[in-house]
Amino acid sequence: MPKTRSEDTLILNGLTPEITKMGPVYKALNNFFEIKKSIDQSSRFNIILFQEDGPNYLEQFTLNPEHVLIALKSLEPTIVRANIGGGIFVAVSFIIDVFKKITEKTFRLIILTDKGSPKIAPIYMAVLENLIEQVKDMPFFIDIIRFNIDDPDEDRKLMRLAQKCNGGIHEINKIDLLSDILEFLALKREIDERNLIEGKNYRIPQGNQLFYENLAEGPIESNIVDKCSICFLKTDKSVVACPNCKTEAHKICWAKWAKKSNIGIPNVFRCFQCFGLIKLEREFLKLVEYTEVLSSKDVNVEFLDVQEYLKSLEKKGKPEIVRADEMLGLPSEVSENAQIEEENIDNGKVELSENEVKFILCPYCFKMITNQYKRCPNCHRSLI
Repeated sequence: MPKTRSEDTLILNGLTPEITKMGPVYKALNNFFEIKKSIDQSSRFNIILFQEDGPNYLEQFTLNPEHVLIALKSLEPTIVRANIGGGIFVAVSFIIDVFKKITEKTFRLIILTDKGSPKIAPIYMAVLENLIEQVKDMPFFIDIIRFNIDDPDEDRKLMRLAQKCNGGIHEINKIDLLSDILEFLALKREIDERNLIEGKNYRIPQGNQLFYENLAEGPIESNIVDKCSICFLKTDKSVVACPNCKTEAHKICWAKWAKKSNIGIPNVFRCFQCFGLIKLEREFLKLVEYTEVLSSKDVNVEFLDVQEYLKSLEKKGKPEIVRADEMLGLPSEVSENAQIEEENIDNGKVELSENEVKFILCPYCFKMITNQYKRCPNCHRSLI
């Protein structure tokens, strides 16, 4: 039986003001936001748009969609044609950071494109497909709206990306039809409960589990001997703390809590105070599972109220515009049949064919990179 969750929606604006009249777009988006908020007050929003210096977005999802419209309207004179491939990369990167901090959310990416949006270079398709394959179980959905574009080959490429996230492409030839499409997309996406564990978290495929483990941090040691925040007992046993909010508990108690709050991977779970991701060693969880200590006390803690938590994250005043790095170049910079060129060995790159390029996380700093690097370009540690 299907179910729904509160949704965070990211709009990727690939519309070029010189080509598409933006007035009807603002009206359609405003109507979309109103419908979303009427369905669920905890719905949040953000936008990605392109300027000469690259992709820009609000520093955080906001409960107030007016901030999104203000950003789009105020920056309209400086908007340039959008690099859709790079925008998708930035969108997923941003959503990954949000996923690390929040629970029980569905993430939506809605892409608006017109004739001004360049094609995604084939060399980047393998990277994007691998990236989307990793995050689709958050859950994450992509829908693409194409305005007045006749390009079956590009449609097929975009459809491949959207279908990986149970989304699709919507073709319109009049901008006035945008409102109707967005009204449909404003409805919550249904999640098939057959894919959930105990009706809560997605089943993460074995091949993707390492990705999610790398998003989490292990608990940190604490020298303070205080009451455990899970079993509420004060003992001389050492406690460990959440790396984000520093909530302290016995490691064994964290392990018991992990059984109730993991994200679909037994050893990766959310803190009940801050929703941050924590991980424990799988071997430790297996050991604890077979001890009497695990069953001697019940875990009786609850998550914070999600709506109050979202309000606490909302910045006073309007959120700032953040510029992201341009990770994937425009097609004009790479020929249709281009291969990744071998660079100087000091740059730490290796030559790979298009099909061999995959998205990975650096195991040391968790920077998203491709497997063409011998050394992480962020922390410079060896990946070999």
